[in-house]
Amino acid sequence: MTAATDLSKPSLFELIAERDFGSLVQRAREEPTSLLELVKDAGISGAISYTAVELSFFAIALPTGFFTWHATTGEWLQPLLLLQEDGVEGKARLLSLLLSYIVLLKSFFPVRLGSTVLLTPYIKRLLDSLPALPLPPSSTFTAGAQRRSLKAELLELARASRGGIEPFDAAAQARFERVMAQLPALNPTADPARSTLFNGEWTCVWTTEKELNFAVDKGLFGLPWVRTYQTIDVPGGTLSNVIEFDGGALTVGSTIAPDTALGSRFNFAFERCTVRWRGLTVPLPPVGKGWGELLYLDDELRIQKDVRGDIVIATKVR
Repeated sequence: MTAATDLSKPSLFELIAERDFGSLVQRAREEPTSLLELVKDAGISGAISYTAVELSFFAIALPTGFFTWHATTGEWLQPLLLLQEDGVEGKARLLSLLLSYIVLLKSFFPVRLGSTVLLTPYIKRLLDSLPALPLPPSSTFTAGAQRRSLKAELLELARASRGGIEPFDAAAQARFERVMAQLPALNPTADPARSTLFNGEWTCVWTTEKELNFAVDKGLFGLPWVRTYQTIDVPGGTLSNVIEFDGGALTVGSTIAPDTALGSRFNFAFERCTVRWRGLTVPLPPVGKGWGELLYLDDELRIQKDVRGDIVIATKVR
């Protein structure tokens, strides 16, 4: 199962890493806010990049302004004039200079933002290469921040691989394995298979299920894939898996119940299966049963392993 978004569209991180600056500029013109979103979504990497660029800029701009003032006026800049009771002329000149400086800073904002955007992927790769530090159990805020960062990275990898259809390269595979080792260790939900967070509609964004990826990639007899989702109602004992195509669908209905012994595991059994192609609906024999284990669950993301060892990563719709 994979997400309903356009997974084939490269992310801004990928465009920068590939040095495809033409496409990056075009995307920025089409979606101006995407550059700011890139920095915000990068989390700590974006914050470090922004801080480094700002410190570098002001380390150059302040001395340059200071010496330029001296070169043009023959005087050294004296900010303490603002604190004097007299010296109106000096105050006026100094305030005029400061206002000019503020205007100049605004005019250089695109340069500073562009530098931050270009630096962010390199800072991110540097941080990714560092070994993860163990978190104290009491570091709730830190754990939450780390969860958000890891989830963002996991979803970025899912998009880049078209939901599991395209294999990772060596670097991406290493990142994926690191995230998949760290995020379940930060699972905030005890006994997730019995949690109310498990219920609802989930869109699958990445999976190793070969049959599912084949259907997503090839479509259904000429009908292109639209999205894949699950509707889960543990109290009602129902699990519905739907692969939706443009004009058709493959639907599998199952029973579902939490495992009596393991709080992270649930059991399911297929009850019905139908294939709809345009106006034709064909029932198929439902065969099979098994179990799934929730490796991670919160109100946004679910990571699951099944009896065959396949992995499903899903985001919550409602």
